[in-house]
Formats: sequence, C-alpha cells, structure tokens
Amino acid sequence: MTPGFFTRAYQVPHPRLKERWIYAIHFALVRAFEMIRTDGFDLAVAGEDDITFRLEEMFENRRIQDEGTDLDLGFIRSVTRESAAANHDESSIGRKPDLVFRLNRELRHTHNRVQDALFAECKPVDRAHLLRDHYCAVGKKTSGIERFICGAYASAMEQGLMVAYVRDGFQINRDLVDALSTPKTRIGLGQPTALSCVIEPNSKDCQGLHLTTHHRLFSWSDGRPATPIDLYHSWHKCCG
Repeated sequence: MTPGFFTRAYQVPHPRLKERWIYAIHFALVRAFEMIRTDGFDLAVAGEDDITFRLEEMFENRRIQDEGTDLDLGFIRSVTRESAAANHDESSIGRKPDLVFRLNRELRHTHNRVQDALFAECKPVDRAHLLRDHYCAVGKKTSGIERFICGAYASAMEQGLMVAYVRDGFQINRDLVDALSTPKTRIGLGQPTALSCVIEPNSKDCQGLHLTTHHRLFSWSDGRPATPIDLYHSWHKCCG
C-alpha cells in the first residue's frame, strides 16, 4: 500500500501489556475450554476453525468474567476472530490472525489503536499437524510463530500469544523444545530463547503458560529494526 491521505506514522513499539493481563487471558482460555467441554462439544474431532469460533463466542457472548470466577477482563475492548489486519508496512492489509484481544486503553493519537492488541495464533498440535509443518513452520503458508517474526502479526507490539489445540500426547516441554532446536527453525524463527514456564499447569487439560523471546526480521517504517517479541504459549488438551 502506498502511503496516502489516511496513512499516519505511529509510534512503535506500543506500550507493553501488563503481564497480569496476559496471565488473565491464559486463565480465561482455560476457563473457556472448561465451558466448551461442559457444553458437550467434542474437542477430539473438532477442526481448528470450529474450536476458535467457540473461543470467540465464549469471550464475546458468555462473559467469562461473570461465570463465578475472579477473572478481571475489563482491559479487553473486544475479541475478534480472523479480523483483517495489516502487516508491518501495510503492503498486505488482509492478514487474518486467529484471535485478536483488542485493548481497552486510551493511547495518544500517536499510537495505532487498531494494532493495540494481543494477537493470537491458534494451531492444532497432533500427528496430523506436526510442529515443524505448522506451529513452527518456516517459509510455509501454514506457519504459526513465523508470522510474528516477519511482521505479519503484532508488528507494533512486543508481545504475542500462541494457542495450541493438543492431541496425541504432545508435550510442550518435550516437543516444542525439540522443534525449536533445529538450526533452520532457529534462524527462521528469530533465534528463540529457551522455553521458560511462567504459569504452572493448574488443570489436567492445560499445560501451563510458557514463554520464548524472538528477534524479529523486519524494520519499522522509520528504518529501525523491530525490537524482539515475547511469545507466550498456551497449550490445551483437545482430545477425549
């Protein structure tokens, strides 16, 4: 897209999200999956789009924070599924992150409220969707993490979220660590740091919340290299 009348130069990066906000979204996801199971929805056979659709519905219509928990999600303005977004230089304006948690905070006019969000990429992790071909893919249309590295998603932010729909016994501490260790993957995904656990599992159906930090492989419009991005990994059991 050629800069024009409606294009403005916004300050980047945007202010960081408070860690407690990211933790609250993770706990809300745990609660949303519990509610989906209670509703009788069969996660074991559901496709990626069906699961993501139900997560959006839980956040937007079921008011997770009103379900008898102490979750405070007042910092979220809206949650949208596959809403079109622009990449880092607006050369592509049809990017569709799986979930976007738009923030309910007032920024000065120098910041882009459309980009002020926690962007989430949701991926199945199972024998049919191997990590190297999807979640950790490099140079493929099915890429997950890579979209944050190249500036397709969350280009103005310094934090992002990966949500895994896990089947077939995959484990984050074993399988994601192995997938991120190969030389090609490390280069393509911005030399990720070692996986660290920031929230221990509090349910047999969730593997906790983990963190990796990645260098990004693009520059902002003013020529500065984009700062690294913290990616949080929230893995949830989706089998019988």
